[in-house]
Amino acid sequence: MIEPSTVRFASAGVYAVSAVVLLALARRKPPELRRYCYPFVAVVALAGVGIGTWGAGIGAFSVGSGTLEAGQLLSDYVAYPFLFGFAAFVSGAGRRYVWGIVALTVAMRLGYDFAEVFEGALATAGTLGILVGYATLLGLFFGPIAGAAARQPPARELFYKKTRNLALFAFGVLIAWAMLQIAGLFDQFSAAVTLEYLDLLLRVGFAGFVFANVETLAAEADSEIGEEDGDAGRGTTATVSVSSAD
Repeated sequence: MIEPSTVRFASAGVYAVSAVVLLALARRKPPELRRYCYPFVAVVALAGVGIGTWGAGIGAFSVGSGTLEAGQLLSDYVAYPFLFGFAAFVSGAGRRYVWGIVALTVAMRLGYDFAEVFEGALATAGTLGILVGYATLLGLFFGPIAGAAARQPPARELFYKKTRNLALFAFGVLIAWAMLQIAGLFDQFSAAVTLEYLDLLLRVGFAGFVFANVETLAAEADSEIGEEDGDAGRGTTATVSVSSAD
């Protein structure tokens, strides 16, 4: 049987190639859009480094009754909060909501670690933290954050809905995987293959989607500038008209 380390090395290679491709695509974007693209390149590149070190067995340490991998932690604790924080940002919601989503995502990821390496009450608390956290994410993304998106131009609201749906679906499937993993229903090989596939979907797939739609953010900015210029022009015209009447 193929070793889990081999699966992770292969995944790290996919991340490395994806990061190079995303970087090339980002550099082809207009300068004002690159600031939205480069963080995704960094997330994908960092995932490649983290998964590669995990595959090499570097950075493993014991906690409770289990083992945590530094490479996996580095990748997950950066990627998940960033992706959900970006979805909240696209909605136009205030910083309070964006940072609240980031903190909630970190807490959910921490809950998985608790459920994985501890037993008894701590493990139960970790599992409940994941489920309650996801329910809270649903409430926020379909509630007040969706309300903020509804006040944006239609194109940006649609971008938000697609971003939200992709993130929540992929993360929901990942949570289902985590519950099965905690229950011990996967062997090592199956766990490695399914996890790497889901993580690639969430990181690289999400990045590709954003790259394909990031012009929406610039289009809105151009529209706002155009409206301001138009208002300025109407004000000047009105002044001239009044002067002529005098």
